[in-house]
Amino acid sequence: MPGYPPDPAARASELIDREYPSLEMLYREFHSHPELSGQEQWTSGRLARELREAGCEVIRDIGGTGIAALLRNGNGPVLMIRADMDALPIREETGLPWQSRVTTVDSRGREVGVMHACGHDLHMTALVGAARALSALASSWRGTLLLIGQPSEESVSGAARMIADGLYTRIARPDAAIALHVAPDLPAGCVGYREGLISAGGESLDMVVRGIGGHAAHPETTRDPVVLAAQIILALQTIVSREIAAPEMAILTVAAVHGGSKHNAIPDEVVLQVNVRYFKPEIRDHLLTAIRRVADGIARAAGLPPDRLPKITILPESVPPVENDPGLTGRVAGAFLRSFGPDRVTKIDPATGSEDFGIFGKVDPPVPICYFRVGCGDSGGFLHSSMFAPDPAVIRDASHALVIAALEILAPGGPSQEREGR
Repeated sequence: MPGYPPDPAARASELIDREYPSLEMLYREFHSHPELSGQEQWTSGRLARELREAGCEVIRDIGGTGIAALLRNGNGPVLMIRADMDALPIREETGLPWQSRVTTVDSRGREVGVMHACGHDLHMTALVGAARALSALASSWRGTLLLIGQPSEESVSGAARMIADGLYTRIARPDAAIALHVAPDLPAGCVGYREGLISAGGESLDMVVRGIGGHAAHPETTRDPVVLAAQIILALQTIVSREIAAPEMAILTVAAVHGGSKHNAIPDEVVLQVNVRYFKPEIRDHLLTAIRRVADGIARAAGLPPDRLPKITILPESVPPVENDPGLTGRVAGAFLRSFGPDRVTKIDPATGSEDFGIFGKVDPPVPICYFRVGCGDSGGFLHSSMFAPDPAVIRDASHALVIAALEILAPGGPSQEREGR
């Protein structure tokens, strides 16, 4: 195109700058219309419209509210780029003009706010920015883009549902897959990458601590589950500190306690919501076994019969660690270094947060994946905070990073083009 620099990555930067005003408005629209996991009807429709206008063929309702958009550009590999769509049950307190005022009722009948407190609104906007730029740069790449709007990342179930619903068999099977996440712990404009392990695995458990209820005036006639739950909570905290070697990563959190309904009535049970994080599967197994051992031991010491021992349920919102393909990630990181320079590209440590993007790679045969982070700085709060408000200008960096990675993977005559049958 006349007036554009010859380097496609540099051209992409100018294209994204030109699109930025409309992308920022789209970001504000996504941000003010958040939807919880599995409920992304408006969001998926809005994203589908944008991708269709960028020249994609759009297929909707994959694994629920998921969408897939195909941009075909001759023979070559299939590259999947994923953006997550769901929001969190958090009441926003940023005070932004485009702040979410959405509320809903949760599974316990309580009114809760709904907020994009994890950057998924920015991820979707970056996907649209990348789609527009790559459509305009069609002479610089060959293959097929498979652009994904994934539901239910926060419940770490959307990726598996999309695959089970035929994403790879009915739509297209990718030769590689990439995704990004905004990162408040990285300076704005920086890109963080890592070969191999980049994100922790996680398990969520419900523990029903069962006792024998009764009148608060006669606690001696009960087996108080509130006291049992308190003892279990404290004892669980010794598992990581006393059973896991110091160099290993393990986190065990009791994040919620539910029980009782009246001041003078000892309940029959208390529910604990427990979360564990790990890098190695053997650490996961140790944590889960130890949780059962500790809970049962305390209940038995309190004199509870076998049929009243704690009931532990591992929830579907459990996910293995995310592990990047070293070869793919090395190529993408090299492209970032060439375009952004060494001052804006850094190798990062594995994160203790969990994410289900890795599921897209755990198929037979495996799909190489590359998951990276784009810094947004900490001036806008941290992830999952009611004050999380990244600077919308990060949309430029995130869109550009996706384009740079795509141009590297789909470059005519590059390593990825040697695959047959595409």
